[in-house]
Amino acid sequence: MVQRNLVDRTKAILPLEKRDQLQDELLAERLNAIIKEAMIKAELNCWIIVSREYNEDPITRTLTPSKHDETRRIGMIVFHLESEVLTRYWIGLPIPTIENYYSSIWDRKKETEWECLKNLIERLNPETIALNQSEHVPVADGLTSSLFWKLSDVLGEPYTSRFCSSEAAVVHWYLKRSEQEMKVYPYLTDLTQLITRQALSNEVIVPGVTTCEEVVKWMRQKVLDLGLETSFYPTIDVQRQGEKVDRLSGTTIQPGDIVHSDLGLTYLGLSTDMQQLGYVLRPDQSDAPEGLKALLLKGKKFADYVMEEIKPGRSGNDIFEKSIDRAKAENIQAMLYSHPIGVHCHESGPTIGMFDRQERIPHKGEFRVVNQSAYALEFNVKDYVPEWGQETYAFLEQPVAVYENEVVYLAPMQENFYLIR
Repeated sequence: MVQRNLVDRTKAILPLEKRDQLQDELLAERLNAIIKEAMIKAELNCWIIVSREYNEDPITRTLTPSKHDETRRIGMIVFHLESEVLTRYWIGLPIPTIENYYSSIWDRKKETEWECLKNLIERLNPETIALNQSEHVPVADGLTSSLFWKLSDVLGEPYTSRFCSSEAAVVHWYLKRSEQEMKVYPYLTDLTQLITRQALSNEVIVPGVTTCEEVVKWMRQKVLDLGLETSFYPTIDVQRQGEKVDRLSGTTIQPGDIVHSDLGLTYLGLSTDMQQLGYVLRPDQSDAPEGLKALLLKGKKFADYVMEEIKPGRSGNDIFEKSIDRAKAENIQAMLYSHPIGVHCHESGPTIGMFDRQERIPHKGEFRVVNQSAYALEFNVKDYVPEWGQETYAFLEQPVAVYENEVVYLAPMQENFYLIR
Protein backbone atom coordinates (compact mmCIF):
# COMPACT_ATOMS: atom_id res chain seq x y z
CA MET A 1 0.00 0.00 0.00
CA VAL A 2 1.35 3.45 -0.93
CA GLN A 3 1.46 5.97 1.92
CA ARG A 4 2.07 9.67 1.41
CA ASN A 5 5.58 10.64 2.47
CA LEU A 6 5.42 13.61 4.82
CA VAL A 7 8.20 16.16 5.03
CA ASP A 8 9.46 16.58 8.59
CA ARG A 9 7.82 19.93 9.28
CA THR A 10 9.08 19.93 12.86
CA LYS A 11 12.45 21.18 11.61
CA ALA A 12 10.87 24.46 10.54
CA ILE A 13 9.19 25.34 13.86
CA LEU A 14 10.28 28.87 14.71
CA PRO A 15 11.98 29.95 17.95
CA LEU A 16 9.91 32.21 20.20
CA GLU A 17 11.35 35.54 19.04
CA LYS A 18 10.71 34.68 15.39
CA ARG A 19 7.18 33.52 16.21
CA ASP A 20 6.41 36.83 17.91
CA GLN A 21 7.83 38.73 14.95
CA LEU A 22 5.72 36.77 12.46
CA GLN A 23 2.56 36.99 14.56
CA ASP A 24 2.99 40.77 14.80
CA GLU A 25 3.32 40.91 11.02
CA LEU A 26 0.14 38.85 10.70
CA LEU A 27 -1.62 41.20 13.13
CA ALA A 28 -0.66 44.26 11.10
CA GLU A 29 -1.91 42.61 7.93
CA ARG A 30 -5.19 41.60 9.56
CA LEU A 31 -5.82 45.01 11.14
CA ASN A 32 -5.17 46.73 7.82
CA ALA A 33 -7.33 44.41 5.75
CA ILE A 34 -9.99 42.65 7.80
CA ILE A 35 -11.28 45.08 10.46
CA LYS A 36 -12.46 47.57 7.85
CA GLU A 37 -14.05 44.79 5.82
CA ALA A 38 -15.78 43.42 8.93
CA MET A 39 -17.21 46.80 9.90
CA ILE A 40 -18.47 47.53 6.40
CA LYS A 41 -20.11 44.11 6.26
CA ALA A 42 -21.75 44.67 9.66
CA GLU A 43 -22.72 48.26 8.75
CA LEU A 44 -20.87 49.73 11.74
CA ASN A 45 -18.99 52.98 12.01
CA CYS A 46 -17.81 52.65 15.63
CA TRP A 47 -16.83 49.61 17.67
CA ILE A 48 -15.73 49.74 21.32
CA ILE A 49 -13.91 46.85 23.03
CA VAL A 50 -13.25 47.16 26.76
CA SER A 51 -11.17 44.76 28.86
CA ARG A 52 -10.24 44.60 32.50
CA GLU A 53 -7.14 43.06 34.06
CA TYR A 54 -7.32 39.23 34.23
CA ASN A 55 -10.81 39.22 32.76
CA GLU A 56 -10.11 40.22 29.20
CA ASP A 57 -12.62 40.21 26.41
CA PRO A 58 -11.50 37.13 24.40
CA ILE A 59 -11.10 39.19 21.23
CA THR A 60 -8.48 41.44 22.84
CA ARG A 61 -5.61 39.00 22.45
CA THR A 62 -6.35 38.73 18.72
CA LEU A 63 -6.15 42.53 18.34
CA THR A 64 -2.96 43.29 20.28
CA PRO A 65 0.75 42.64 19.61
CA SER A 66 2.83 39.84 21.08
CA LYS A 67 4.24 42.03 23.86
CA HIS A 68 0.74 42.55 25.25
CA ASP A 69 0.57 40.04 28.07
CA GLU A 70 -2.58 41.06 29.94
CA THR A 71 -4.60 44.26 30.05
CA ARG A 72 -3.43 46.35 32.99
CA ARG A 73 -6.33 47.93 34.88
CA ILE A 74 -8.61 49.01 32.01
CA GLY A 75 -7.82 48.78 28.29
CA MET A 76 -10.04 50.06 25.49
CA ILE A 77 -9.87 49.66 21.73
CA VAL A 78 -12.02 51.89 19.55
CA PHE A 79 -12.41 51.38 15.81
CA HIS A 80 -13.96 54.23 13.84
CA LEU A 81 -14.92 54.01 10.18
CA GLU A 82 -15.92 57.11 8.24
CA SER A 83 -15.92 57.56 4.45
CA GLU A 84 -14.15 54.17 4.24
CA VAL A 85 -11.25 55.50 6.35
CA LEU A 86 -10.57 53.33 9.40
CA THR A 87 -8.96 54.82 12.52
CA ARG A 88 -7.78 52.63 15.39
CA TYR A 89 -7.49 53.99 18.95
CA TRP A 90 -5.98 52.57 22.14
CA ILE A 91 -7.00 53.95 25.56
CA GLY A 92 -5.08 52.42 28.44
CA LEU A 93 -1.64 52.03 29.95
CA PRO A 94 1.10 51.87 27.30
CA ILE A 95 1.90 48.53 25.68
CA PRO A 96 5.30 48.06 24.01
CA THR A 97 4.94 48.55 20.22
CA ILE A 98 1.22 49.49 20.53
CA GLU A 99 1.90 52.65 18.55
CA ASN A 100 2.61 50.47 15.50
CA TYR A 101 -1.02 49.40 15.47
CA TYR A 102 -3.12 52.05 17.26
CA SER A 103 -3.20 55.75 18.05
CA SER A 104 -2.61 55.85 21.81
CA ILE A 105 -4.63 58.89 22.86
CA TRP A 106 -4.91 58.75 26.66
CA ASP A 107 -2.94 61.28 28.72
CA ARG A 108 -3.36 59.97 32.25
CA LYS A 109 -2.05 63.23 33.73
CA LYS A 110 -5.08 65.08 32.35
CA GLU A 111 -8.00 62.67 32.51
CA THR A 112 -9.20 59.18 33.39
CA GLU A 113 -9.55 56.46 30.77
CA TRP A 114 -13.33 56.85 30.87
CA GLU A 115 -13.13 60.61 30.38
CA CYS A 116 -10.85 60.02 27.42
CA LEU A 117 -13.35 57.59 25.90
CA LYS A 118 -16.26 59.99 26.42
CA ASN A 119 -14.36 62.87 24.83
CA LEU A 120 -13.45 60.68 21.85
CA ILE A 121 -17.02 59.50 21.29
CA GLU A 122 -18.38 63.03 21.59
CA ARG A 123 -15.86 64.19 18.99
CA LEU A 124 -16.58 61.30 16.60
CA ASN A 125 -20.36 61.36 17.16
CA PRO A 126 -20.87 57.93 15.56
CA GLU A 127 -24.24 56.77 14.23
CA THR A 128 -23.76 53.28 15.69
CA ILE A 129 -21.66 52.04 18.61
CA ALA A 130 -21.03 48.30 18.50
CA LEU A 131 -20.34 46.41 21.73
CA ASN A 132 -19.30 42.79 22.23
CA GLN A 133 -22.66 41.42 23.32
CA SER A 134 -24.16 38.35 21.64
CA GLU A 135 -26.67 35.68 22.57
CA HIS A 136 -25.35 33.13 20.08
CA VAL A 137 -21.59 33.66 19.56
CA PRO A 138 -19.45 33.33 22.71
CA VAL A 139 -16.40 35.23 21.39
CA ALA A 140 -18.71 38.14 20.49
CA ASP A 141 -20.04 38.28 24.07
CA GLY A 142 -16.93 39.43 25.92
CA LEU A 143 -18.24 42.67 27.46
CA THR A 144 -19.00 42.05 31.12
CA SER A 145 -22.24 43.34 32.61
CA SER A 146 -20.43 45.74 34.98
CA LEU A 147 -18.45 47.25 32.09
CA PHE A 148 -21.63 47.60 30.05
CA TRP A 149 -23.28 49.58 32.83
CA LYS A 150 -20.14 51.66 33.25
CA LEU A 151 -20.12 52.45 29.53
CA SER A 152 -23.79 53.36 29.66
CA ASP A 153 -23.25 55.63 32.64
CA VAL A 154 -20.17 57.35 31.18
CA LEU A 155 -21.52 57.93 27.67
CA GLY A 156 -25.18 58.54 28.48
CA GLU A 157 -27.70 59.69 25.93
CA PRO A 158 -27.85 60.06 23.01
CA TYR A 159 -25.04 57.49 22.67
CA THR A 160 -26.54 54.61 24.66
CA SER A 161 -29.47 54.48 22.24
CA ARG A 162 -26.95 53.85 19.47
CA PHE A 163 -25.54 50.71 21.11
CA CYS A 164 -25.76 47.56 18.97
CA SER A 165 -24.16 44.12 18.84
CA SER A 166 -20.79 43.67 17.15
CA GLU A 167 -21.61 39.99 16.44
CA ALA A 168 -21.42 40.17 12.63
CA ALA A 169 -18.08 42.03 12.75
CA VAL A 170 -16.62 39.66 15.33
CA VAL A 171 -17.60 36.59 13.32
CA HIS A 172 -16.01 38.03 10.17
CA TRP A 173 -12.84 38.95 12.09
CA TYR A 174 -12.43 35.41 13.40
CA LEU A 175 -13.55 33.68 10.19
CA LYS A 176 -11.59 35.57 7.55
CA ARG A 177 -7.90 34.74 7.13
CA SER A 178 -5.24 37.04 5.70
CA GLU A 179 -3.06 36.18 2.71
CA GLN A 180 -0.12 35.33 4.97
CA GLU A 181 -2.24 33.13 7.22
CA MET A 182 -3.44 31.16 4.21
CA LYS A 183 0.21 30.37 3.50
CA VAL A 184 0.80 29.22 7.09
CA TYR A 185 -2.18 26.86 7.24
CA PRO A 186 -0.90 24.12 4.88
CA TYR A 187 2.30 23.93 6.94
CA LEU A 188 0.35 23.64 10.19
CA THR A 189 -1.92 20.96 8.70
CA ASP A 190 1.08 18.95 7.54
CA LEU A 191 2.57 19.24 11.02
CA THR A 192 -0.65 17.93 12.60
CA GLN A 193 -0.78 15.04 10.15
CA LEU A 194 2.88 14.22 10.76
CA ILE A 195 2.36 13.87 14.53
CA THR A 196 -0.82 11.85 13.97
CA ARG A 197 0.96 9.54 11.54
CA GLN A 198 3.72 8.94 14.07
CA ALA A 199 1.18 8.26 16.84
CA LEU A 200 -0.64 5.71 14.67
CA SER A 201 2.49 3.64 14.08
CA ASN A 202 4.63 0.97 15.73
CA GLU A 203 6.89 3.74 16.95
CA VAL A 204 4.23 4.44 19.57
CA ILE A 205 1.81 1.50 19.53
CA VAL A 206 2.69 -2.07 20.55
CA PRO A 207 -0.48 -4.10 19.88
CA GLY A 208 -1.70 -5.94 22.96
CA VAL A 209 0.38 -3.68 25.22
CA THR A 210 -0.25 0.01 24.48
CA THR A 211 -3.44 1.61 25.77
CA CYS A 212 -5.45 4.42 24.19
CA GLU A 213 -4.50 6.69 27.12
CA GLU A 214 -0.80 6.02 26.58
CA VAL A 215 -1.05 7.19 22.96
CA VAL A 216 -2.84 10.35 24.11
CA LYS A 217 -0.07 11.00 26.64
CA TRP A 218 2.54 10.50 23.92
CA MET A 219 0.78 12.96 21.61
CA ARG A 220 0.48 15.62 24.30
CA GLN A 221 4.13 15.21 25.30
CA LYS A 222 5.28 15.28 21.68
CA VAL A 223 3.42 18.54 21.05
CA LEU A 224 4.80 20.06 24.25
CA ASP A 225 8.35 18.97 23.39
CA LEU A 226 8.03 20.77 20.05
CA GLY A 227 7.16 23.98 21.90
CA LEU A 228 3.56 23.92 20.64
CA GLU A 229 0.11 23.54 22.19
CA THR A 230 -2.79 21.26 21.40
CA SER A 231 -5.94 23.15 20.42
CA PHE A 232 -8.00 20.70 22.53
CA TYR A 233 -7.38 17.57 24.59
CA PRO A 234 -6.55 14.82 22.04
CA THR A 235 -8.58 11.64 21.67
CA ILE A 236 -7.55 8.08 20.85
CA ASP A 237 -10.22 5.37 20.69
CA VAL A 238 -10.83 2.14 18.78
CA GLN A 239 -13.52 0.32 16.86
CA ARG A 240 -13.40 -3.41 17.33
CA GLN A 241 -15.13 -6.33 15.69
CA GLY A 242 -17.92 -7.63 17.91
CA GLU A 243 -18.08 -4.54 20.12
CA LYS A 244 -21.37 -2.68 20.42
CA VAL A 245 -19.64 0.57 21.43
CA ASP A 246 -18.90 2.74 18.37
CA ARG A 247 -15.78 4.34 19.88
CA LEU A 248 -14.13 2.31 22.63
CA SER A 249 -11.71 4.21 24.86
CA GLY A 250 -9.90 3.20 28.03
CA THR A 251 -8.74 -0.04 26.47
CA THR A 252 -5.58 -1.75 25.26
CA ILE A 253 -5.15 -1.54 21.49
CA GLN A 254 -5.44 -5.00 19.92
CA PRO A 255 -4.76 -6.58 16.49
CA GLY A 256 -7.77 -6.06 14.23
CA ASP A 257 -8.68 -2.69 15.79
CA ILE A 258 -9.36 0.53 13.92
CA VAL A 259 -7.48 3.20 15.87
CA HIS A 260 -9.09 6.62 15.63
CA SER A 261 -7.14 9.81 16.41
CA ASP A 262 -8.48 13.32 16.98
CA LEU A 263 -5.70 15.92 17.29
CA GLY A 264 -5.39 19.66 16.81
CA LEU A 265 -2.45 22.06 17.15
CA THR A 266 -2.20 25.76 17.90
CA TYR A 267 0.73 27.66 16.40
CA LEU A 268 1.23 31.24 15.21
CA GLY A 269 -2.26 32.12 16.37
CA LEU A 270 -3.96 29.43 14.25
CA SER A 271 -5.48 26.08 15.16
CA THR A 272 -6.07 22.79 13.38
CA ASP A 273 -8.52 19.94 14.00
CA MET A 274 -7.90 16.56 12.34
CA GLN A 275 -9.16 12.99 12.68
CA GLN A 276 -7.36 10.08 11.03
CA LEU A 277 -7.47 6.29 11.17
CA GLY A 278 -5.01 3.49 11.64
CA TYR A 279 -5.56 -0.26 11.41
CA VAL A 280 -3.75 -2.83 13.54
CA LEU A 281 -2.85 -5.80 11.39
CA ARG A 282 -3.55 -9.32 12.61
CA PRO A 283 -0.59 -11.73 12.33
CA ASP A 284 -1.93 -13.17 9.06
CA GLN A 285 -2.67 -9.81 7.44
CA SER A 286 -0.61 -7.48 5.24
CA ASP A 287 -3.40 -4.95 4.71
CA ALA A 288 -6.70 -3.87 6.20
CA PRO A 289 -9.78 -5.93 5.21
CA GLU A 290 -11.35 -4.95 1.90
CA GLY A 291 -14.61 -4.01 3.62
CA LEU A 292 -12.85 -1.48 5.84
CA LYS A 293 -10.92 -0.03 2.91
CA ALA A 294 -14.17 0.32 0.98
CA LEU A 295 -15.67 2.15 3.97
CA LEU A 296 -12.74 4.58 4.05
CA LEU A 297 -13.08 5.28 0.33
CA LYS A 298 -16.81 5.86 0.82
CA GLY A 299 -15.82 8.48 3.39
CA LYS A 300 -13.51 10.13 0.85
CA LYS A 301 -16.36 10.15 -1.68
CA PHE A 302 -18.69 11.86 0.77
CA ALA A 303 -15.99 14.39 1.65
CA ASP A 304 -15.69 15.26 -2.03
CA TYR A 305 -19.46 15.88 -2.14
CA VAL A 306 -19.20 18.30 0.77
CA MET A 307 -16.21 20.04 -0.83
CA GLU A 308 -18.29 20.64 -3.95
CA GLU A 309 -21.04 22.26 -1.85
CA ILE A 310 -18.81 24.64 0.13
CA LYS A 311 -18.96 27.91 -1.77
CA PRO A 312 -18.48 31.57 -0.75
CA GLY A 313 -21.82 33.12 0.14
CA ARG A 314 -23.51 29.80 0.93
CA SER A 315 -24.83 29.21 4.46
CA GLY A 316 -23.77 26.34 6.68
CA ASN A 317 -27.33 25.03 6.68
CA ASP A 318 -27.53 24.95 2.89
CA ILE A 319 -24.18 23.15 2.64
CA PHE A 320 -25.36 20.60 5.21
CA GLU A 321 -28.67 19.85 3.48
CA LYS A 322 -27.25 19.62 -0.03
CA SER A 323 -24.38 17.35 1.11
CA ILE A 324 -26.64 14.97 3.06
CA ASP A 325 -29.14 14.86 0.19
CA ARG A 326 -26.34 13.83 -2.19
CA ALA A 327 -25.18 11.15 0.24
CA LYS A 328 -28.69 9.71 0.51
CA ALA A 329 -28.99 9.66 -3.29
CA GLU A 330 -25.79 7.59 -3.41
CA ASN A 331 -26.91 5.30 -0.56
CA ILE A 332 -24.15 6.61 1.74
CA GLN A 333 -25.02 6.66 5.45
CA ALA A 334 -23.33 9.88 6.52
CA MET A 335 -23.35 12.38 9.36
CA LEU A 336 -21.91 15.86 8.80
CA TYR A 337 -20.77 18.22 11.56
CA SER A 338 -18.17 20.57 10.09
CA HIS A 339 -17.05 23.97 11.35
CA PRO A 340 -14.59 26.79 10.69
CA ILE A 341 -11.07 26.76 12.14
CA GLY A 342 -8.90 29.75 12.94
CA VAL A 343 -7.79 31.12 16.30
CA HIS A 344 -9.93 28.33 17.77
CA CYS A 345 -10.39 24.77 16.54
CA HIS A 346 -14.15 25.42 16.65
CA GLU A 347 -14.12 28.88 15.14
CA SER A 348 -16.99 31.33 14.78
CA GLY A 349 -18.73 31.20 11.44
CA PRO A 350 -21.05 28.86 9.55
CA THR A 351 -21.96 25.71 11.49
CA ILE A 352 -22.44 22.86 9.01
CA GLY A 353 -24.52 20.38 11.00
CA MET A 354 -23.80 19.18 14.54
CA PHE A 355 -22.97 15.69 15.80
CA ASP A 356 -26.12 15.52 17.94
CA ARG A 357 -28.29 17.65 15.62
CA GLN A 358 -28.37 16.44 12.03
CA GLU A 359 -30.60 19.27 10.88
CA ARG A 360 -30.59 22.97 10.07
CA ILE A 361 -29.01 24.86 12.97
CA PRO A 362 -30.68 28.15 13.96
CA HIS A 363 -28.60 31.32 13.73
CA LYS A 364 -25.07 29.86 13.61
CA GLY A 365 -26.04 27.65 10.69
CA GLU A 366 -27.08 30.76 8.76
CA PHE A 367 -23.61 32.33 8.81
CA ARG A 368 -22.09 32.22 5.36
CA VAL A 369 -18.82 30.99 3.93
CA VAL A 370 -16.37 33.74 2.99
CA ASN A 371 -13.43 33.66 0.64
CA GLN A 372 -10.09 33.16 2.43
CA SER A 373 -11.36 31.05 5.30
CA ALA A 374 -10.54 27.61 6.67
CA TYR A 375 -12.73 24.73 7.88
CA ALA A 376 -12.50 21.34 9.53
CA LEU A 377 -14.40 19.00 7.23
CA GLU A 378 -15.69 16.70 10.00
CA PHE A 379 -18.03 13.77 9.39
CA ASN A 380 -18.55 10.04 9.60
CA VAL A 381 -19.88 7.36 7.30
CA LYS A 382 -21.30 3.97 8.30
CA ASP A 383 -21.57 0.74 6.31
CA TYR A 384 -21.72 -3.03 6.65
CA VAL A 385 -18.27 -4.65 6.73
CA PRO A 386 -18.51 -8.27 5.52
CA GLU A 387 -15.29 -9.38 7.25
CA TRP A 388 -16.62 -8.10 10.58
CA GLY A 389 -20.22 -9.24 10.02
CA GLN A 390 -21.49 -5.89 11.27
CA GLU A 391 -21.85 -2.21 10.49
CA THR A 392 -19.10 0.14 11.61
CA TYR A 393 -17.99 3.73 11.17
CA ALA A 394 -15.20 5.75 9.61
CA PHE A 395 -14.76 8.94 11.66
CA LEU A 396 -12.77 11.49 9.67
CA GLU A 397 -11.87 15.17 9.78
CA GLN A 398 -9.62 17.11 7.42
CA PRO A 399 -8.73 20.83 7.26
CA VAL A 400 -9.82 22.54 4.03
CA ALA A 401 -9.69 26.14 2.81
CA VAL A 402 -11.71 28.44 0.61
CA TYR A 403 -9.12 30.41 -1.32
CA GLU A 404 -9.60 32.48 -4.47
CA ASN A 405 -13.20 31.20 -4.46
CA GLU A 406 -12.08 27.56 -4.72
CA VAL A 407 -12.19 24.87 -2.02
CA VAL A 408 -8.99 22.90 -1.50
CA TYR A 409 -7.66 20.35 0.98
CA LEU A 410 -4.94 21.84 3.17
CA ALA A 411 -3.41 18.34 3.14
CA PRO A 412 -4.64 15.38 1.07
CA MET A 413 -7.66 13.53 2.45
CA GLN A 414 -6.80 10.13 3.94
CA GLU A 415 -7.51 7.33 1.46
CA ASN A 416 -5.62 4.45 3.15
CA PHE A 417 -5.44 3.28 6.75
CA TYR A 418 -2.13 3.84 8.50
CA LEU A 419 -0.97 0.28 9.12
CA ILE A 420 0.24 -0.78 12.57
CA ARG A 421 1.98 -4.15 12.63
